[in-house]
Amino acid sequence: MWRVRSKRSTCTSTLALAATVFAFSACGGPATLEPAVPAQSANAYWVGVEVAGSVHLHVEIVQTGTTLSLLPNCLPDRCALFPFSPAGVAYVGSELPVVVKSLSGSFTNPTITFTFTLSNNRTFTFTGRMADDKLMTGKISGATIPETTITFEKSTTT
Repeated sequence: MWRVRSKRSTCTSTLALAATVFAFSACGGPATLEPAVPAQSANAYWVGVEVAGSVHLHVEIVQTGTTLSLLPNCLPDRCALFPFSPAGVAYVGSELPVVVKSLSGSFTNPTITFTFTLSNNRTFTFTGRMADDKLMTGKISGATIPETTITFEKSTTT
């Protein structure tokens, strides 16, 4: 319990309280703090596995600002869509991996989206979120694949 000893201490306490109230009300009150989103980059070699395991996408993404593109002269084993089931063969259009010939998109942390085209002219789109600097999840879709979940892991090997 507070005890007031003199008029002066009451006045000082009242002024301090008034200043505190004014400071918070003048600025709109205490700020609401959002959790910090860690710095992340899509610039890497990624391996994505579709939820049913029908296809794997291997791709080397280059990030410039928020713009995404395919690594120039990307090696076929690092930039291809691989079929792993009869459904995967139908999605890819081949029993063998088909090279990714182009990729464009954007990354505004944590939202990422890109469209890629294979050498057989099949085009697919990925839209998702980067969960952390080494993982992104979302949906892949295209003319030959119904929208389905895919999870990418950033490769730690170069």
